[in-house]
Amino acid sequence: MKTFWDFCAPFYDLAEKAKGQAHYAMLKAVGGIIPQGSTVIDVAAGTGTISLAIADKASHVLCTDVSEKMLNVARRKINKRGLRNITVENQSIFELSCEDNSFDVVIASQVLHLIDEPQKAAAELKRVAKSMVVLPMSFTKNLRGVTKFSVNFYRLLGFAPKVEMTPNEYKDFLLSIGFDGCEFIQMAGRIPMAVAVWKRNNDIRSASA
Repeated sequence: MKTFWDFCAPFYDLAEKAKGQAHYAMLKAVGGIIPQGSTVIDVAAGTGTISLAIADKASHVLCTDVSEKMLNVARRKINKRGLRNITVENQSIFELSCEDNSFDVVIASQVLHLIDEPQKAAAELKRVAKSMVVLPMSFTKNLRGVTKFSVNFYRLLGFAPKVEMTPNEYKDFLLSIGFDGCEFIQMAGRIPMAVAVWKRNNDIRSASA
């Protein structure tokens, strides 16, 4: 069955870039958080934008998504850049085929608000994380003007978040699903964003933009 994400795979990167400065600031922030030489799993990675952005910091990145069409776009981008340290696999956020504590860093970008059981997904992300979970999010609540129109257009195509939040509501949401004590980096823009960082151990360095 073709999903909304399969449908939008060919133009997903354009939609992400349309977020403007917040999108690029998010990529920079995530790159700054990843310790050099880390093993990383990028869950619900879409077309692999974050996987590619951190490839120079990570020793290996496992790029996963449930949409094979999204992953095909990611594979083309990875091959075009000649990267050898990114592996692409079709996996569900609810059932990752990895051992406990398999990755230094787990990334799950802009996905927890889209699914029916975010608490179950959160537990799975924490299960495979050795050190930290990085949770970028964009905020589509209370938008105005052209930006609001653009988001509403995607809703007509099938974009259907289960919940929409402000940055403060995102903090409460993460706490409610088991991510306590997160650090937050916020990005202004047409569609504001934030990167939340949950750390398992206190010896991981503080996140910085």
